[in-house]
Amino acid sequence: MFVGKRMTGNPKTVSPDDTLSAAAAIMREHRFNHLPVVEEGRMVGILTDTDLRNASLESGEGPGGNRPVRDVMRTEVWSVTPEDSLEDALLVISQQKFGALPVLDGDRLVGILTKMDLLRAFVEILDVNEVCFCVDITFPRNMARFEELIRMFAEMGVAVRSCIIAPQGEIGALNAHLRVATIDGPAVRRALRDHGFEIADPVSSL
Repeated sequence: MFVGKRMTGNPKTVSPDDTLSAAAAIMREHRFNHLPVVEEGRMVGILTDTDLRNASLESGEGPGGNRPVRDVMRTEVWSVTPEDSLEDALLVISQQKFGALPVLDGDRLVGILTKMDLLRAFVEILDVNEVCFCVDITFPRNMARFEELIRMFAEMGVAVRSCIIAPQGEIGALNAHLRVATIDGPAVRRALRDHGFEIADPVSSL
């Protein structure tokens, strides 16, 4: 999963000399929380709705007033490239509590990656638009056991719509979260237990 496949291309921008009121109008019209600031094709900063609110409080004017964007824009900007992984971008957005990340090719703005872009990717990857039965299975860090799991579903004639495998607390264990194309949950659970698989408790013990 790469940023270039999931980003929003051709993002709206402002220049450093645009007024804050003009920037506020763009944000309001398109329901944006962030606007990249571009000068001569090069990204030089970013303007957020928080910056606009603070500027309005300071000036006592309407949204932003006639001050130029350069007065309040942020010049130290985190960014990603189209070749960066979506996972790395997600980590930055989560840790830094950003609402979006500009996507740069060199110093040229080519897109923006928003929280909504990440949510859409999550929905698509997990195939959550389809009705499925979800189950978590804990097993040793052994792909042979995982292959047995997939064979079991194939023998049942049940398609695996998506699967996420992640470390499970204790060393050496894995957790597989599967979405399978059936609504007969009891039959799936019986088959898993008959094959000796451990079904994880959906409620954390912490």
